[in-house]
Amino acid sequence: MRIFIQLFTLLLVISFSSYLRADTKPLIFSVAPSFPAPISELETLEEPSKWKRPGAKFNKKPILLTPSPELKIDLPSKKQAWTTVINYLAKQAGVSLKFEPSSSQLDFELKLARGYYDLAYVTPLQFNAFRDFPGYQAQIKRKAQPLRGIIFVKKSSNITTFSALRDATIAFPGPLNFAASVIPRESLKRLNFNITSKFLANSDQVYANVANKKYIAGAGTEESLKAQQPEIRNTLKIIWNSPGFSPHALIAHPRVPFFSLIKLKKAMVGMIKDQEGKEFLKHIFVNNGFEVAKDSDWNEIKNIDLDTLNNTPAP
Repeated sequence: MRIFIQLFTLLLVISFSSYLRADTKPLIFSVAPSFPAPISELETLEEPSKWKRPGAKFNKKPILLTPSPELKIDLPSKKQAWTTVINYLAKQAGVSLKFEPSSSQLDFELKLARGYYDLAYVTPLQFNAFRDFPGYQAQIKRKAQPLRGIIFVKKSSNITTFSALRDATIAFPGPLNFAASVIPRESLKRLNFNITSKFLANSDQVYANVANKKYIAGAGTEESLKAQQPEIRNTLKIIWNSPGFSPHALIAHPRVPFFSLIKLKKAMVGMIKDQEGKEFLKHIFVNNGFEVAKDSDWNEIKNIDLDTLNNTPAP
């Protein structure tokens, strides 16, 4: 019996030592290249609580004002914004993190496929693609802030209702851009609202082509619209907002130590309650803080048939 107790104690010591070694090794953290860069905030004339509340119904959107031209806003780059957030989380959680930006979308997804990243902030499509193999698991998502697509037209256009765009050709930023292309097209398909999709290289081209009247309408997101130059942004108007879909997911590889994840999730959820953390959130498009997530939060993505949506033959 005494020998058994000694062996059990030895095994506990070995296991704890292994955990300590694993917990001190930096966890590689990356972010989807498609995630937008920080943009300057716009002021509103109406009380935000009247229209930002999830599920709230309203007839009139707030009037958006661009910042004064004399006001120079020093914005961080996307890399700077995420480096700051990740360094903050590492300090708060007591977990060693290493931010490793990807060189391209292809590079990012190839590394996800190999299970290279320990932690990654990914689109719903990317999570769905890599949840079975190599087995990434959802940990965190934005709280009460779903992803939505928009359809916009020229302000000078005689189009006043969305129904006027039935059977029209609408420009989209590529077939795999989840928020600005997949969400609006999937939503319209579910509504049996027929359109013709024209895919352009990126969101900037969509906005520019609608502003220049090459296309009657385009699709995007409120974030990407706000990021446009005033000479383009101020000539456009939103005429439709899509239903909400689950937002980006922070995912973790199964090898990440359990206690590291617990500490990291606690730090992320707590950011909104800390003044310094709250300031960092606005540069990564998080309005209401983070909340703990589970894989099933993205089950809706399994119902999206990309082959049918993109008119491509199934493999």
